[in-house]
Amino acid sequence: MPKISPQEWFKSPLGQYLLSLEYGYINPIVMDTFGFYAIQMGNFDIDFLDHSRIPNKFSLNSNHADLMASNEALPFDEASVDLIIAPHILEQMAEPYELLKEIHRVLMPEGRLIISGFNPMSLWGIKKLLSFDIDYPWNTRFIPLSKIKEWLPIIGLEMAEGKMGCYVPPIQQFSWLKKLHTMEKLGDRWWPMLGGFYFLVIQKRVLGMTPIRPLWKKKLIKTHVYSPQKTKNFKIKL
Repeated sequence: MPKISPQEWFKSPLGQYLLSLEYGYINPIVMDTFGFYAIQMGNFDIDFLDHSRIPNKFSLNSNHADLMASNEALPFDEASVDLIIAPHILEQMAEPYELLKEIHRVLMPEGRLIISGFNPMSLWGIKKLLSFDIDYPWNTRFIPLSKIKEWLPIIGLEMAEGKMGCYVPPIQQFSWLKKLHTMEKLGDRWWPMLGGFYFLVIQKRVLGMTPIRPLWKKKLIKTHVYSPQKTKNFKIKL
């Protein structure tokens, strides 16, 4: 049995370092996305929607959850959500393709999906290949970026932009992570496809359709809402 859960791992020095990079990439996209409803998936002690201008924001299946539901059956109407953030969710799913189909169902036309995933073509991928570690993240499926790109047009999604990050080796000593932080700029310039994770902004494209904002059923939201706890802003000093 794994000793370290995803929630615990993301609190480790390496997990915190990774989240700090991803927050830096995700935040500008979030600030530039408009609409009525935004969803954050995943159990993180970080609010990726804290700077969002979207008025109705919900956390799905987290320690601070507003909504609890199965990832395979999202509790939202078809074409009702403007923004979904799903960092490191696909690699934990038995059927990641099916989750993408479900996300496509609930996204508004031109709605945005932000995902991140561990890159198998990296130092992280090499460690996973050579490691017998049964703990997160080495016990998950590292999905190649090429596979994601293959799935998207079949489902009806389109990649708007992408980026690699976390070129440092997967070590847990924060002092070394701080010293090796310069590898992020070097990696972007010299080996841009070998980052430890990829970050993608994906849009739902529906030809010939004009987005029409649906009215969410108040009963649906009321049924699933729990007392939310405000998540502290995440910040790590490098």
